[in-house]
Amino acid sequence: MLQKQLLIFLLGLVSFGTAAQEENYISLYLFNFTRYIEWPEERRSGNFVIEVLGHTSVYEKLKEITAGKKVGNQPIIVRNYMSASEVQSPHIMFVGHWQSRQMPEVLEKLEGKSVLLVTEKEGMIEQGAVINFVIRGGKISFEYSKANAEKRNLSVSARLEQMGTSK
Repeated sequence: MLQKQLLIFLLGLVSFGTAAQEENYISLYLFNFTRYIEWPEERRSGNFVIEVLGHTSVYEKLKEITAGKKVGNQPIIVRNYMSASEVQSPHIMFVGHWQSRQMPEVLEKLEGKSVLLVTEKEGMIEQGAVINFVIRGGKISFEYSKANAEKRNLSVSARLEQMGTSK
């Protein structure tokens, strides 16, 4: 009985470690995307805002990673929401897997705005995401849509295109 409980505990730690690694990966990539995306001139002043919908652990890690950092001359501000109704006009919007049901409202709020929309659920590129994290062969990677980026008036560097899978 003790061995069974130990096995369950160890499996829980492995699962927790995988989830924590995924959150670290996503947070680091959200920050690093700022190097490979170019926003229109009118979005290059004031604060550089990253909003996270429904993924508190990604928000916390991202806040830690970006503390005191800038994109160009713009200080980075990170905000976290649980409802799409709170979404404003960020530079980057991350919609967590469990909040993907709010995607229609997010798209409505971001209509016509130059926002890098990043998601983490299969099929989100077809719904309008520019970048979508996916698990392929047990590894986290991302797919992107150049067409969705162009609709949002964002320029994607060739380097980013090489790192992800084009959709």
